[in-house]
Amino acid sequence: MKKKLIATTAALLTVMMLISNTSVAAPVPQTAEQERVYALASVSKVYVSTAIMQLKDQGKINIDAPVTDYIPEFTMADVRYKDITVRMLMNHTSGIMGSTLRNEFLFGDNDKSKYDYLLENLKTQTPKADPGAYAAYCNDGFTLLEIIVERVSGMDFTSYIEENIAAPLNLTQTGTAINADTLGTPVNIYSGGLNYDYEYCMALGSGGVYATASDVANFGASFWTGNDVLLSEESKDEMGTMWSEDAYENYMDTCGLGWDFAEQIQYEQAGVHVVGKGGDLQTMHSFLLVAPDNDISVCVLVSGGSSTLASLMCQDLLDIALEEQGIVVDPIEMPDVQTVDTIPEEYGQYEGYYTMYGSLANVTIDDKLTITAYMANGRTTVKKYMYTEDGYFVEVDVNGNIKPNITLIDFREENGKVYITSDAYNDYPDIGMLLDRSYLAEKLEENNISPEVQAAWDSYDGMGAALFSDAYSSGGYDIPFVKISLMEEVPGYVMAYMSSGARLLKIEDETHAVHFSTMPSSSNRDLLDMTINPDGTIDTSMGQSFLPLREIPELTKDITEISLTTEQAVWYGIGEDMAYDVISVDRPENSTIYVFNKFFEIVYTTHYTGAQDTINLPEDGFIVFLGETGDIITIN
Repeated sequence: MKKKLIATTAALLTVMMLISNTSVAAPVPQTAEQERVYALASVSKVYVSTAIMQLKDQGKINIDAPVTDYIPEFTMADVRYKDITVRMLMNHTSGIMGSTLRNEFLFGDNDKSKYDYLLENLKTQTPKADPGAYAAYCNDGFTLLEIIVERVSGMDFTSYIEENIAAPLNLTQTGTAINADTLGTPVNIYSGGLNYDYEYCMALGSGGVYATASDVANFGASFWTGNDVLLSEESKDEMGTMWSEDAYENYMDTCGLGWDFAEQIQYEQAGVHVVGKGGDLQTMHSFLLVAPDNDISVCVLVSGGSSTLASLMCQDLLDIALEEQGIVVDPIEMPDVQTVDTIPEEYGQYEGYYTMYGSLANVTIDDKLTITAYMANGRTTVKKYMYTEDGYFVEVDVNGNIKPNITLIDFREENGKVYITSDAYNDYPDIGMLLDRSYLAEKLEENNISPEVQAAWDSYDGMGAALFSDAYSSGGYDIPFVKISLMEEVPGYVMAYMSSGARLLKIEDETHAVHFSTMPSSSNRDLLDMTINPDGTIDTSMGQSFLPLREIPELTKDITEISLTTEQAVWYGIGEDMAYDVISVDRPENSTIYVFNKFFEIVYTTHYTGAQDTINLPEDGFIVFLGETGDIITIN
C-alpha cells in the first residue's frame, strides 16, 4: 500500500495530507529540517484522550469511573463533582465551568511549575450543570485528564507522549511544551506584525502538545479503520461516536471523546464518516481532520489566522482526496428563504434582555425583530431580522434584503427557560462554507437584590482594573484589562468587559457576582465568577486577579528602581510628568515590560524579538514591570 503525502510550507503555514491510495506516485515528503514545530493548541485534546483510551485498553482505567478514583484530592464547591467521570472530561459533559487561565500561556518560557494551580482553583468553583447533562467546551477537563495519565501510568505526561504515542508511530518531532525546544525549528510567530517570543501552553493535555504537520497527519492516520498501532478498534469507535445521537438536531455540540465533532452533515450524506479537532492559542492555530474508513488524514498548522480557516483548508483537501476515490461531497448550500411582512403577535412575549455570547443583548419587535448587543469594547451592534415563511427569523440589511451570509434564528422554550437558537451559514469566498448550528442567547430572569447590594455594585460602575497575579512570562498581560459596567435596565446584573470577551454575571451579594446561564452547548463555555476584595482588587474563577486602575500610582522621574516580586505585577500610570518621555531600562533575564496607550493597546513589550531598551511613554497610558522576587529593573 502506497501513501500519498501533500505538503506545503511557508513561513506561517504548514499543511500535510496523508492518504492511503494505491493509484498514486511514491511520496516526496519534506525533511525534518524543512518543517516547523507548532503548538497544536486544542488538537492536543485528541492526544490526551488517546492516552486515556490506551490505558483503558490495558485495563488500567475505567472511563466511566469517577475522576476522584484517580485524583482523590479533586474537589469542587458543590458535591456534584463526585459524579464527574473520566468519560465526561473527554466529551465535555463534566459541567466544569471552563478554563483556568493563570499562567496557562507563557511567552519565551516553558516552566511547568508556573501552572501548578488547577486543582486549587477548582476547589472554589461550582459546576454549571449536572455532570453528563450536556456538552460545553471545557479546557480544564483535559488538564485533569493529563493528571490522570500521569497518576495511572507512573510517567510524566511528556514522557508518556514520547514513549506511547510518538515512538510507536515513528514520530520524531512530537512532544509537549516541556521539550518543544528539542523537537526542531519553531515556527516564527507574530503579534502586531512584529516577531514575538515563542508561545508555550503549559496546560499540556488541553493545548500543550507540539509537533510538525507531518507528525500530526501521521498521528491522525492511527485512527484509520484497521490500524491498531495505538488503539483497539473498539476504543477508536468510542472516541469517534457523538456523546448524544440527537445532538445536531437539538443545536448541541457534536463532540466525541477528544474530537470537536464526530460527524459532519455534508460528509454523512455522502456516506463518509469524519472526525475533526481544531485549536487556538493566542498566536498559533491548528486543525486535524480524519476520514477513518477512507484512509485520509489532513492537518493544517498556522501561525496567525485561526482554526476556522485551517478547518476550511482541511475540508478542501479532504474533498480532493475523496474525489480521487470517486466520492463527491456536495457542499453546504445557502437555504432558500422567503420573508413575510408581518411577525405573529405571540412573538411579543420574547422581547426583553438576553445573555448572548456571554454579553448582554436586548430583543425588541415591531415590523422587524431587532437584537441590540452590548460589546466588550463598550459599543453596541444592531442586527435586524424579518419573519420567514418557514417560521424562522432571517437577518436582513437596512433595506430589508436578506444578507448574503444567511443567519436564521428561532425561539425555544425548555425547562422554564427561553433560548434563541441560530443557524449561521458563513461563506468564505474561494475557501468554503461552514454551518454554525448552536444556541445563541438565553433570556434573563429577574434578579431581585436589596438596594444596599445594588448600591455596593453601583459604586464599582465604570471601574477598570489590570491583571497583576500572573508570572512575568504570562500571555495574560497581552490582554490584561477588565472593566465593570452596570445598566439600569437590568438591575441585579453586572457586565465584566474583558479584552478576551465580555461576561454578564448575576449579582449575588455586595462582593460576589456569579455565572448563571444554562444554554446546553458550547455557547455556555468558559463561565466566570468574580469577587471584589476589601482592598478593591478583583479575583476571578479563572484564577486571575486584577488591580483597580484608580489604585495605580503614576510613574514619576524620581522612580529609578523597580523591585520585582514573583507573580506580583508592578503597574504605573503615565501622567503629565512622564508623557512623551523616552526612558531606557536595565532588566534581569526573567523579566518583562509592557507599555499600553490610553486605548489599552500594546505599544511596546520586551516580548518583541529584538525589542530596544529605550521606551517611548504615551500620554495617559500604562506601564507594567514583571519579574521574579529579588530582582530589580533600573530606569535611566
